[in-house]
Amino acid sequence: MNILFKTFINYFSINQQLTEQTKAEICTHLSVLNLDKKHILIKENQYHDFAYFVIKGAVRSYYLKDGIEVNTWFAMENEMVGSLNNFKDKPSRETIELLENSTLIAINFKKIKPLMFTNIQIANFVNAIIEDYALFLEDKAFSSQMLSSMDRYVLLLDKEPKLFQRIPLTYIASYLGISRETLSRLRAK
Repeated sequence: MNILFKTFINYFSINQQLTEQTKAEICTHLSVLNLDKKHILIKENQYHDFAYFVIKGAVRSYYLKDGIEVNTWFAMENEMVGSLNNFKDKPSRETIELLENSTLIAINFKKIKPLMFTNIQIANFVNAIIEDYALFLEDKAFSSQMLSSMDRYVLLLDKEPKLFQRIPLTYIASYLGISRETLSRLRAK
């Protein structure tokens, strides 16, 4: 089994419950991609069969509102990226773009999904991925609705300080729901 695939499978705690045969079966539906900055992984309003695990690089998700990009999340090493809508055979609501040259593991969910009905270990593995994503979404919903812009900024700075070194501030401001000027004022405090 390729070391990058092991990295991906070992990332999820469910790994201890996977037999070597199941790991090998999952790996047949994985591929390594080396893609350039600005590459679009998933386009808004399109169907897509893959989710991705970031080995190296940075990724952003955004949607267009009145022609303006609204950033919804960022991902870096050891994080999953994809559209849950695509997993449910619906078009994506977001565009996912690489912000750096990146190495990714592509997971063909179109081929893995049917295996969930015949292999409980694969079903548990996929559910672990979806649970991680659901927790992320819950945290994001809470902070966007319950915290002030200053508190959202401080939380992001505490939890993800590397974002401020690798992600353009314009994108971070959009993610926080504030203007670039407001972000500059918050950073000055």
